[in-house]
Amino acid sequence: MTTAEEAARHCEEGPMRTTLDIQDDVLAQVKEYAAARSISKGAAASEILERGLNAEVPTKWENGILIFSPGPSGAVTTEHVMKLKDDLEGEL
Repeated sequence: MTTAEEAARHCEEGPMRTTLDIQDDVLAQVKEYAAARSISKGAAASEILERGLNAEVPTKWENGILIFSPGPSGAVTTEHVMKLKDDLEGEL
């Protein structure tokens, strides 16, 4: 059985138990996220990691270098930051 097949089998069987070294401040945020949603720390970490790994990041390759490129409408304003902050606080 290949590694990919083993990974797929594990996914079908449910979550896999593992050990990770996580910075204290990050763990504190995971605990807050979990408590606010009444879920386990493992479930919270999985949700957060999945969201981050699947997030679309506007990038482009330029001269062999990967560059963050939000595009012409990608200017970040104070209003945009405050809306994002309010949205995130609403999730907690």
